[in-house]
Order: sequence, then C-alpha cells, then structure tokens
Amino acid sequence: MHQQLPSIGPIHAQHAVPETPSQRDLAEDLAWARLYRVVHQPSAAAEVVKYMDSNPEAKSRNEALYLLARQTLHTKALADEQNERTVAFFRAIFVNAPIGALRLVKSLFIGIHKVFSRPEPDSQAIQPKVRVSKAKARIDVLGKVPEVAQTLTGFAPSSPAVVPEAQPVDPAQASRSSKAA
Repeated sequence: MHQQLPSIGPIHAQHAVPETPSQRDLAEDLAWARLYRVVHQPSAAAEVVKYMDSNPEAKSRNEALYLLARQTLHTKALADEQNERTVAFFRAIFVNAPIGALRLVKSLFIGIHKVFSRPEPDSQAIQPKVRVSKAKARIDVLGKVPEVAQTLTGFAPSSPAVVPEAQPVDPAQASRSSKAA
C-alpha cells in the first residue's frame, strides 16, 4: 500500500561528528543553568535584571530568564504590599481598637457620673457680673513685670477700678438730664 521511496543515502548532518563544546562554553552553560534555578529568589532576580538591563545582547539571548527575573521581582513587590496591608490591619485591631474602647469606657463613666451626681451650685452664677475695664486688665498684666511693678506702686488706686454694668436708660429721663446740664 505504501510505496517506499528510494533511499538517496544518509543525510550529511547525521554523519557529522558533533562538535565538542569548549570548557568555556560548558562553564557558561552551567552558569546560565544555575541562574535559571535561582532566578526565583528575589535577590538573584534583581542581579539578573540589573545585568541584563546593562547588557542588551545577553538580554536578547536569554529573554526567558529576563522575564522570569522580572516576574519574580513583581511577585515580591506584590507580596510586600500584601504584608504591609496585613500589618496595618493587625495594628488597627490590636493597637487602635483597645485605645478606642478605653476612650468609650472613660466617656461612659463620665456620662454616668454627670447623670447621677448632684449638681453643685455654680459659684459664678451666684456672684453678679463685674466687668473690669481693659485698661485695668492691662495694668494687672503689666504689674507682674518687676520693672513696671515698681513704677506702678506710686500710682496704685485706693479702690479697684470697676465699671458698672450698663443699665437700660429710659429715653425720657436721658433727655431731662441733658437739659438740666
């Protein structure tokens, strides 16, 4: 059924003696094979990428190695980002959450105390409001400076300067007092 083709003889490449590689070629092939084994480690991948970026010829001859090294570095970067997110999550749980809980408990105690405690009379509400003039307040502040305090002792007033609260004025009474003057 099948027709046999006549044999034309051995092909030239089948009889050729394979060329024995030199020691240098063997060492280089061995080095590349080692690189392929360790390229999955980020430190080795970084070195491979650094070398191949500086040597375009080696990069074109060993594109697969270059791509593996780049992939390893990318995977490491993704893993580092994931680790940072995980650490931030646990930090939020174990550090910030207890602090927030303590603040909540503190505010609850303060709120409960305010609700169930008797209000103390407000001392400022009992006393009438007395306004002190701006000049008197300024003199009081300056009186604390030693040089100014010595000068002010000669001018000390006999009674404190107090400005009374403004009373509502009846317009009819104000016009009578202005006519009398």
